[in-house]
Amino acid sequence: MKEQLQLVIEQMRKHVIKNLESIKSNESQIKETLTLAQSNERTNTLNECYKFSKSLLAENNDFINMQVSLMNFSNKYKHVIEDETPVNVAVQSGSNHNNSISRDEYFRLTIEKDIYFDASHPYFGDKDFFNELFFHFQQSENYEMCSELVKYK
Repeated sequence: MKEQLQLVIEQMRKHVIKNLESIKSNESQIKETLTLAQSNERTNTLNECYKFSKSLLAENNDFINMQVSLMNFSNKYKHVIEDETPVNVAVQSGSNHNNSISRDEYFRLTIEKDIYFDASHPYFGDKDFFNELFFHFQQSENYEMCSELVKYK
């Protein structure tokens, strides 16, 4: 996922640069148009050029804001993105229960924090699984995880 985020950010950066080049080219056209005698055609051309540049600047603003949001997301959830394992991918895709992994195996992976117990977890809606998980963390005095579980529910 990290590579995909970086790829999207890089594509957005290239798009912003392309827009800046278009704005610069448009600026040349504006300078050229300003040398013409004043007329309705000149005014319309200038208005269109300004409108075009303004739209590209607004687009760049949106792209830059999205890049910043993605970078902040990537930094904030770095542990999730970097720790992502093939098991997490298998859990998030497909049906609620992956037939190749047993309930006990899901439990073990969850308590070892190889997969996160969140809305994408196949046993997220299973009250018994939640209670067993909560009891396990309570018995091991991992109150931080107990608190996390309560937040999810």
